[in-house]
Amino acid sequence: MVVSALEYPEPGILPARANETPATILNLWPEEYLEGWDAPASRLFLPALAETPLGTHAVVRIAIRGTGIAATVTGPIVAARRIGGQALVPGVFLGLEGRGAAAAAYLERVAKGQPVDWNERDPRYAVAWRLVITGGRGRFWATTVNVSQDGCSVTWPGPTLAVGDEVRIGTSNLFGPSMLASVCWSGEPSKAARSAGLRLLLKGRAGRKWRSAVEHAALGGAPLV
Repeated sequence: MVVSALEYPEPGILPARANETPATILNLWPEEYLEGWDAPASRLFLPALAETPLGTHAVVRIAIRGTGIAATVTGPIVAARRIGGQALVPGVFLGLEGRGAAAAAYLERVAKGQPVDWNERDPRYAVAWRLVITGGRGRFWATTVNVSQDGCSVTWPGPTLAVGDEVRIGTSNLFGPSMLASVCWSGEPSKAARSAGLRLLLKGRAGRKWRSAVEHAALGGAPLV
């Protein structure tokens, strides 16, 4: 026997935006995603967060299995299935609009195997990690402003970095061996501080540890920027 219990807000009461959930990461098969996406209603069912209160604003990073493509979907929880069964799993329905709806539509095209823009911006998380940067302009400590799966922005007091510079970054406490990075943008100096964006060459153990650290920060509730 299948038991399903759907919970909706009381009639006439719109779900208020409550506390935002920590970022959740889901890996869904194409057919699993398409089954949960109701484009006309702009609602998306996710097999997660079943115990989260209605009205909570969810931030979910969804990867479509077999494609290597992911996007971040955000929106309020408008209904929940608290109890599942053999055919129905517990989860929540997100009501999407704006960027959340656009991200869901993007994932629909991915799941259907349609052409998509591969240049989607990876989500950035606001965390402050201490890194040591070594290159042609010396060796100095910097602090991350935000991080993503393939790079970071950093700030430091010291020498200016130029776009195209190759540097090596590392800290044994975060990801062990150092790794190569290139400067993809360089900000104007603010007082004594410098800033730059680094694209990382993620290989081997250091690359795996970096991505693991970013994922851990996301699951730990680091704010999206």
